[in-house]
Amino acid sequence: MSVNAADFNDPINLQVMWNRLIFIADQADIVLGRTAFSPIVRENHDYVTVLLDSRGRALAQCTWSIPVFITSLPMAAQKYFLPRFPAETLEEGDVLATNDPEIGTGHLPDVTMITPIFKNGKVVAYAGSIAHLPDIGGAPLHSEASDIFEEGIRFPIVKLHKAGVPNKDVLDIIAASVRLPTEVMGDLESMVAANNVMGRELVKFLDEYDLDSIDELADAIHTRSEAQTRRAIRQWPNGTYSAEVLLDGYDTDVTLKASVIVRDDSIHVDYAGTSDQVLHSINCRTNYRYAHSVYALKCLLDPDTPNNEGCIAPITDEAPLGSILNPEQWTAGNSRNLIGHVIPSLIFKALEGVVPVKVMGDSGGAPIWAANCVGRRDDGSQYGSVQNFHGGQGARAEFDGLDTLSFPSNCRVTAIEMFEIAVPALTECKELIPDSGGAGKSRGGLGQRVILRNLGRNPMNIYLASERVRHPCFGVVGGRSGSAGKVHKNGEPQFPKGKVVLKTGDRLEVETPGGGGWGKTSERSAAAIELDLAEGLITPQAARQIYGHQRSSLAATAAE
Repeated sequence: MSVNAADFNDPINLQVMWNRLIFIADQADIVLGRTAFSPIVRENHDYVTVLLDSRGRALAQCTWSIPVFITSLPMAAQKYFLPRFPAETLEEGDVLATNDPEIGTGHLPDVTMITPIFKNGKVVAYAGSIAHLPDIGGAPLHSEASDIFEEGIRFPIVKLHKAGVPNKDVLDIIAASVRLPTEVMGDLESMVAANNVMGRELVKFLDEYDLDSIDELADAIHTRSEAQTRRAIRQWPNGTYSAEVLLDGYDTDVTLKASVIVRDDSIHVDYAGTSDQVLHSINCRTNYRYAHSVYALKCLLDPDTPNNEGCIAPITDEAPLGSILNPEQWTAGNSRNLIGHVIPSLIFKALEGVVPVKVMGDSGGAPIWAANCVGRRDDGSQYGSVQNFHGGQGARAEFDGLDTLSFPSNCRVTAIEMFEIAVPALTECKELIPDSGGAGKSRGGLGQRVILRNLGRNPMNIYLASERVRHPCFGVVGGRSGSAGKVHKNGEPQFPKGKVVLKTGDRLEVETPGGGGWGKTSERSAAAIELDLAEGLITPQAARQIYGHQRSSLAATAAE
């Protein structure tokens, strides 16, 4: 089937080809997930696959994707990869990769990998993937490091494969620097395989449509997506809309401030007034910040158009150099999600007066909670695995927040059975916490209580990444805050971003935050309250005190 530029103007042809490109990215997604070695990649889906045009612009992404990765990857390609390795310097079979936080996603465990795709001896596109490796050397993934050099090995953009041959020198250095070399090297090869699938399938696509280049199709997709975003922005009134959020930080509170500036068909987000960078690992680099800025606005403006470069073209942002959202290069940032994940909630709060029915309450899964469990098994072998714990999603205008949802990271959790294979721990409890969701016309999602017990004979070191212990998730449009989080060891409170050592039989108990509510509590329907009571999501006492609701005798009898 032969097509020409005119066919890209036909909406049916364009949609069919566009869907096919997304399917190519999805095929690579499946390959990476099914062949990965580590639970954090295989089970948590902490990775993405993205198809880029010959200029490094995002063209199509896997359907199940992580917002920060899909924006960071094309930025890395355009600003760093392509200038460092121009197309004419590449050969078929080359694989480029780096984990430099300034280039990629802001912390060392994430590897950004790009593979050139050739047709007729010419680079016509790039296959890209990012995955969070289970270990990167240095101190185990945690929040306590005082600079980037404590956080692990950092390698610049290198050729992991040269003309199809693994670069043994580089790979040997990586393997020698990490605690889990089998898992790390296996995950890297899974990324290589996923990129190769994208390359193979794109060439088939080009052959099928008798195309020598993808760029004209990319231009058509980008142009339409950008126009759609600009139309949506023009529906908003011009102005500057501001908000601020207070977070626990590491040892002192952190303030995030944002001014969302709407000007005709473009938006600029200014983070002036945000707290300065800090000594520990919660600083957010530029790519990471920008990715969350555009994700929040994409959700509000045009959630339905498949994401690509054109969708974010009208959006810019900035933060003062030396702030926690634009730190110096030497700063630590392995736990940057503890701050960056809150950016969408901050932008939603700024815009609740502009588009109240579209914003969402602050989410207990923003940031994602994690426990990095590291130690030695009884046979002396090393183990290490991260388990995620999600809090409640913020409420929306027409829907209650979902319970224990990862937002905005979009990561799954490792199934208990798989986690207990990877780590000698027993999950004694995993349950929803009644009354933890913020009250409102729509109720915030519930947090969860989880108890882990060390079954091994050796101590288990758990490195915690958690937030919203002192400052709970806020509601919007009059909604109330959710409940704050908690971290305990054997019943005693623990520093929520520190290291906890569990001896044999010791227990770690975490309670994740509940999501913020949407709208006034007086507007919640009696039927919704009764349903919450019947399902045990709120207690009768909360129904009386918060909503002024007395449970009907019929419902109470049925519950008994």
